[in-house]
Order: sequence, then C-alpha cells, then structure tokens
Amino acid sequence: GKRGYPGHEIAELALVKLYKITGNEKYLKTAEFFINERGTKPYYFDIEQNIKTDGSSYVYNQAHMPIREQAEAVGHAVRGVYLYSGMSDVAKETNDEELYYACKRLWNNITTKKMYITGGIGSTVDGEAFSFDYDLPNDLAYCETCASIGLMFFGMRMLEIAPNSQIADTMERALYNTILAGMNDEGDRFFYVNPLEVLPEASKKDSRKRHIKTVRQKWFGCACCPPNLARLISSIGEYCITENENATYIHQFIGGKFKTNSADISIASSYTSNGRVSIEVNPHKPFTLGIRIPAWCNNYNFSQGTNIKNDYAYFDITERITINTKFDIEPKIIACSNLVRENIGKIAVTRGPFVYCLEEADNGKNLQMLRINTNSPLKIDNKKIIANGFRQKQNDKLYFEFKTPCETETELTFIPYYKWGNRGENEMTVYIRY
Repeated sequence: GKRGYPGHEIAELALVKLYKITGNEKYLKTAEFFINERGTKPYYFDIEQNIKTDGSSYVYNQAHMPIREQAEAVGHAVRGVYLYSGMSDVAKETNDEELYYACKRLWNNITTKKMYITGGIGSTVDGEAFSFDYDLPNDLAYCETCASIGLMFFGMRMLEIAPNSQIADTMERALYNTILAGMNDEGDRFFYVNPLEVLPEASKKDSRKRHIKTVRQKWFGCACCPPNLARLISSIGEYCITENENATYIHQFIGGKFKTNSADISIASSYTSNGRVSIEVNPHKPFTLGIRIPAWCNNYNFSQGTNIKNDYAYFDITERITINTKFDIEPKIIACSNLVRENIGKIAVTRGPFVYCLEEADNGKNLQMLRINTNSPLKIDNKKIIANGFRQKQNDKLYFEFKTPCETETELTFIPYYKWGNRGENEMTVYIRY
C-alpha cells in the first residue's frame, strides 16, 4: 500500500519482462504504478524522511516532477536511461501515447543537446549525471559505460514502438565507440569512465580529473560496467531487428541468424570494414522488409529495386531472396555545434560508425599542438586513418605578444576510439584543431 518507487530505477524493466514471460498483469501494473507515482506530490521520499522539500534534491533520480511533464534529461545518467527504458516498455504494452511522447522528448533532448560524438552520455562526475544543454567537456567527461548501454536499452524499446533511423544510428554510435571502448582488446580490463581527451599527468595531479583513468582497470568497487558490457555483447542479436504488423526492420548489420514471425533472416556482414552486407531472407509469408540506411553513408546501392522512405529501404518479400548492399564507408571530417564551447575551432574524424582519435603513441606528446589540414585527403591504412597536418613549435614563455605560430608539417595518425589505451598510458584526444 505504499506509494513509493525505486530510488535507482531498474525494477520497471524487470517487471515488464516478468509480465511478458508470465502474462501476469500485476507485474505490468506495478511498473506502470512506479512510473506514474514518480515525482508526484507530496514527494514519497519527503514522507519517508518526515521532511518537506521543493523537490530539487530529487533531480538526481529523476523524481523532481511527474515523469510525463519532464522534457529534459537530468540527474544520474544511468538511472535516467533505465527509467526512460521502463517508460518505453510500459508505453508500448499499454498503448500510452502520452508516455510515449514523453519518451520521445527525452530521447531528443539527450541526442541533440547532451550526447558526445562517441555516443557517451553523462558529462559530469558530480552525480555521474547529465549537465546542462551543450555542456560537453572532453577532458572532464564522465560517459559511464553503463550509461551508453542504457541508451541502447532505451533506443531499442523505442524502435519496438516505431522504426526510426535516427534512433538506430545513435545506438550504433554508442555501441561501436563508448561501449566497445569500455573493454580492452583482451577482454579482461575495463573503463567505467570514457573521456574524449586524456592527459595522464592531469589524472594524477588534478583532483577534478581523478575520475579519468588512463588505462583500463581490472575491477571496480562499484562493478556495474564489466558485467553490463558482457550482458550487452552476449545478447547483441536482440538489438538488430524489430517487427510490427506492417513490416520487419533490420536496424543493425551484425552477422547472424535471426528468426522472426515473418521469416528466417541470415546476415553476412563486413559492414564495419567495407560497408558490405548480404541479407538472405526465407519468408514464412509475404511481408515487407525495411533496411536502415546509415546517416553517415552518402552513397549506397542494393542488388534489388527498393523504395526509400525515412532512411529505410523497403522490399516486398514473397519468396526466398538474397539482398546485397554496399554502403560507402569513407572517412569524414565532422564539426560540432558552436554552442559546445570546448570544440570551437576543432573537428573530429569518423569512418562509418567509428569515431577516431589521436594517441601519443602515434603522434608524440602535446597533442594540443597538432592541427589538421582539412584540404588534404584522408587515407586509410588498415584500421588507421592518415592525414596531413601541422605541429606548432613549443613555446616555453608563458605570455608574449602574438605572432603567427611557427609550425612544421607532420603526418597525423588516427585510430578507432574504441582501440585507445591498449598500448600503455599515453595522451589521447578525439577533437583536433583545424
């Protein structure tokens, strides 16, 4: 009979899963109850503690106002996306349009104003939380591995309600960058925090940056990220395909065999290396197949005629068929909104779903002195991208009258962001001056 709800949201997800497995509506109704009670007045936590507050202290766990009224992602980032995932589940199972639109508002706020280029979310160590719009510092970033995993939870549930290529693009960005970066090449050391810029000396001597680890850790006192990462990778097939009464949709191009109500689908993929995907479809009945066209791809082709709508290629499937597709996966130079103060005059390099970075191991110390020549071509060398650039001459004098800096030409080597930190402790940066 208590009108309470979880301080760390996650029960909502579990309750909906129990409902789906058992068919017992008490689980769904309890999840819905938790969501509807959250943030209502009088505040449950006030009653519990016999105090009276204005609710501002409950921003941390998204309980400061009723969830249907929230339009900005605030508070602890993992708690947030777990809650929004549970909201999406309940919205789908109860056909609650108001709750679904609240989910859409929150998704849009995260992905258009509070997300790093790597798919990382939660920009401040204080409360492991979302900060204000466009506040995305690279060298102070928190970007907890669990938060990006939670963003995938949220995105997948939104896709189960309605196809949306932007959501699938964001899930892909989070998966291939922040999430994969959370584990080393051997799979036995992990990052809790995923910064976009690292200076090892600062992590040791600057208290503001002590949360930034320069090498992956064997374990953590709060060890949520390693098993969460293992859980996601071991269940990755669940994030590739959705279906509704109108069509079956392929959102992620990961090789595997998939069974849907409409067909058996086999995907052979070299998507991340050359953009090629082969999709074999063995239908149980006539149906429509939608294949996502990635936002990063300017040129693509399919082996069969198709109808393009909202960045999905649609095919009418009536018999066994193999659809081959090629997405041009060329390196790109990506700019950031000038409202993000830290990235004025800087760019990032990407290729397909991957964000790239510079490491000291390839480019020497003082990465801040490097500048890319945006007029030179980007060359692919195995998994690396090579670019022409400049290195500014070091000046030990603290202040001096401005003169055009002295630079020497240099070659810049970029590696995929998820690969950083596998060659010992060294500097790293995603953004570079242009």
